[in-house]
Amino acid sequence: MKIESPVLKRLGPVPFWRGESRCLDSLEAIYRRAAEKAQKALAKKDARQRGKP
Repeated sequence: MKIESPVLKRLGPVPFWRGESRCLDSLEAIYRRAAEKAQKALAKKDARQRGKP
């Protein structure tokens, strides 16, 4: 799943970032995992609404 982050890219590097990886890379990984979890949760909710286990 590709997650676009145009706002983050437009803001540029975070001042005083002290992480071992780039801030943008870290945030994109977090967004990707959150989007995958949300997609799974919505799929489960949809399945329950349709009467499937």
